[in-house]
Amino acid sequence: IFLPASMIAFTSVMSNYSRPDYYVKARFYADKRMAEITNNLYDNIAVGASGLCPNNKTEAAPDDAYRTECAIVAMNNDLTISSDQTNNKAPYKKITVTVTYPGLLSNYVISTIITRRPGLP
Repeated sequence: IFLPASMIAFTSVMSNYSRPDYYVKARFYADKRMAEITNNLYDNIAVGASGLCPNNKTEAAPDDAYRTECAIVAMNNDLTISSDQTNNKAPYKKITVTVTYPGLLSNYVISTIITRRPGLP
């Protein structure tokens, strides 16, 4: 009688302890995806979905169910979202990367704002 009850308690405790590992892995995938995008020239980082930011891109590890989605939006000088989302020459661009995984309680989201580096083409 004691063994089944203890197994249920043990498995629930272990799943709660493994959850931080899910977040560490999610952070790694988010940082990796952000680095892949921001390593490009400013003009090559197009607003909207593009080759640099495909939606629902599955990470390379075949045993993982982690999925990354990203969005790139144009921003005005006052850091408000531009009404013209076709403007690839916007002064700022906001990049948001979202990682989903069934073991996470909520999606892992990171974002950054980039601008053209002074003195570069």
